[in-house]
Amino acid sequence: MICYNCRNKFYIKRNFLSLFETKQYYICDACKKNYPIELSFEDIPLESFGLRIVSIWKFLYRLNLDAYSSEISRIVEKILNLHPNFFFIYFDSFRLTDFTLEIVSFLADTEGKNILLICGELKK
Repeated sequence: MICYNCRNKFYIKRNFLSLFETKQYYICDACKKNYPIELSFEDIPLESFGLRIVSIWKFLYRLNLDAYSSEISRIVEKILNLHPNFFFIYFDSFRLTDFTLEIVSFLADTEGKNILLICGELKK
């Protein structure tokens, strides 16, 4: 297989039980090790509701996010199961400013729910 991030070829070790699996791998072990996922959570109170921000990386490396598609989908699925009544938003990168907080607060008031924002990188 070819890594979506570094474009190097890599091979997956298989045993007899996984010999005929057709599972796709998009990222090599070297890129996983060099660009690890580091989840961080931040809660921000809004006027009537709350904002929970989950960032996947501390800063967004120059990488192809398609390489992490299976990992990101599993993270999003687990977080959504923990917060079923939240309004969900996903961004690759999110800049936290007063203006964006006003927009998110307006959206929370409009929807009548707390906001769950998952982003690749949170910029302050």
